[in-house]
Amino acid sequence: MIKYHIPPIDLEKEENWINNYIRHGWRLKRIRFFKYEFTPKKTDIPLKPGEIEPDEDAFLIRCDARSFKTKADFQEYITFLLDAGWRHVKGDWRQDIHYFERISPNASEELFSDDASKSARYMRQAKIWLASFFVIAAFSCSYFLTIPYHLQDLLNIKAQYLTPGLWEMEGISFWSALLFETPFALVRSGAFNLLILAFTLLTLGRLLYCLAKAYTLSRKVK
Repeated sequence: MIKYHIPPIDLEKEENWINNYIRHGWRLKRIRFFKYEFTPKKTDIPLKPGEIEPDEDAFLIRCDARSFKTKADFQEYITFLLDAGWRHVKGDWRQDIHYFERISPNASEELFSDDASKSARYMRQAKIWLASFFVIAAFSCSYFLTIPYHLQDLLNIKAQYLTPGLWEMEGISFWSALLFETPFALVRSGAFNLLILAFTLLTLGRLLYCLAKAYTLSRKVK
């Protein structure tokens, strides 16, 4: 079964959304972007080195927010939780949200046993959003400060179509030539760069919202 889902900033809501499917007989197999792949609990998923045979009565998903300086630190973290009965489902060693599946019925139902640990999880998430914001902002500034903008080109975008006799064409010939050259005309006029700028500003705004939300959740848990 495949479900498409945008992960909420609140990690507990994300856990509850996944665990609802687990309670109805499914098991989380993998996550790729917004695509969540579930499989029946009795389906065998190939074991990774060091993993134990899972117990279908133990299945439960928990999330963590954490980044690592090296892959070795990341692997140590994965191994530590695997020994505690949790299989790593998804997450990158640099900066990511990590998903863990409980595979041992003897494992605790929580990755974090107290409110202070849960609060620290959201603070780490906030730091990930903050780092992403600065990286995108720095890259965007270096890009947009080096490209020229000409207002006259934007106001006269028709002049950016260079196909000879384009505006005298008719029917399919006209529409084919127009559609083919439009992307190039947008680039030449600077309109395409404005679209990129608008998308970048929306992305930065979203990151600021995520940062503020994660910080608020960290204070709420305490």
